Amino acid sequence: MSYIFPWWPVELVLGLFFLYGPLADLLFHVWHLNTVYRGDDLQRHVALTFDDGPNPDYTPELLDLLDAYGAKALFFVVGRQAERHPDLVRAIHERGHMLGIHTYSHRNAWLATPWRMGREIRRTRRILDDLTGERVVYFRPPWGRFNIFLPFQLRSNGLTAVLWTIAARDWLPGDRAGDIAGIVTDRLRNGAIVLLHDNGGAPGAPRNTLTALRLVLPRLRQLEFSLSVRPVLDAKRAGAQRKGSFTRTGQRLAHPLWRLWESLFDRMYGVYPLSRLFRLSVVPWHFGDREFPVTRVAPDRQDRYVAAAGAASLILSRGAPMAELHMQSAALQELIRMATPEKMAVRGLREVRASLREVALELAYDERFRSVEGVFGVTMLHRGSEKLGFAVEDMPPTLANRWVALLQAWLMALYHPLGFGRFRTGRHEMKPRLVWMTRETLIARYLPEYSGE
Repeated sequence: MSYIFPWWPVELVLGLFFLYGPLADLLFHVWHLNTVYRGDDLQRHVALTFDDGPNPDYTPELLDLLDAYGAKALFFVVGRQAERHPDLVRAIHERGHMLGIHTYSHRNAWLATPWRMGREIRRTRRILDDLTGERVVYFRPPWGRFNIFLPFQLRSNGLTAVLWTIAARDWLPGDRAGDIAGIVTDRLRNGAIVLLHDNGGAPGAPRNTLTALRLVLPRLRQLEFSLSVRPVLDAKRAGAQRKGSFTRTGQRLAHPLWRLWESLFDRMYGVYPLSRLFRLSVVPWHFGDREFPVTRVAPDRQDRYVAAAGAASLILSRGAPMAELHMQSAALQELIRMATPEKMAVRGLREVRASLREVALELAYDERFRSVEGVFGVTMLHRGSEKLGFAVEDMPPTLANRWVALLQAWLMALYHPLGFGRFRTGRHEMKPRLVWMTRETLIARYLPEYSGE
């Protein structure tokens, strides 16, 4: 008689482990239930966060570097490190940075019991509260790992879990400062929370972080991002303010699905919220050649000049890289809900001008957009666009453009208080049009100080 090994105990253990750890990660790390991982898409803020410290070899130098750029950060400290270096914890706090809990011994929540995690959280909190005299309210799990009980423990202790938008992978070995800087700048967006380290990782890894920050911080200053903890502070408040503000049942039901689709679209096509009003992506121009006169071209663009009837001009060719403008839906919602059309027009004009300066900054200084020839978009809200520097054209009646028009109509109906009734008040005014502006025009109008260097 053959012996059959009883696999069910192994399967039971593996199943319970999956429920305890990986499933919790899926709920709280991937789907971000009850966690903060990015700030307000409409605010030009970036939050730098540093894990695993403090470290006497790197944290003091990091604090000096942050001070030099007027940056405020969030430090998730390990309780054991805080006990060893209490003066560094006080220095972080006294220089205006925020502190968060990163457990006492950098414990992986998958491999710890709920009782162990609870003790580590409470012990670290007591250490930090005693050193600073302020109550710590933020927590980051080591490696981003949750177990199924951890969110309930955090809630009972009045703590908010903070994850990240950009993981710079600065804990890896080797000379990686350039790679770290590239990861941050290539994924930069409004409200980004950046994961970095001032301790731990491969031997000497925090030195790479410091070198990378010397590359990243000047660029963020050029791009006029505010370096603060605002993305963390604003994350829940921004979501709460805009959630459920629709008066129509259909809009309330459709809005979460639209936001999900918008998020997936942005990920698939590399679309980033980079101003209060606009999200940007790089796509080929497919509306035919355009030739236009110019009065000023930056030194790095001199090779784009062509002679046209004795005047300097440029040619926008089919297939040229262009930055496509996508409306920030939450900003559109706020504008459409202004009390009167006059107030909407005044505020809209002010915000468009401010946002176009931010777009110009991206084209001037962001490596993702420095090669583009201009910006364009398809919109129903085109009134007054010529005064802002845009060329405005009718859309050719192609099948693709009819689909775009239908999508624009759906978007307007989703956010306007009248829903589809808005089109009954003046459908002829709601025809989508192509608006576009060259790089030279945009920068000359909204970033006149740019020298092309």
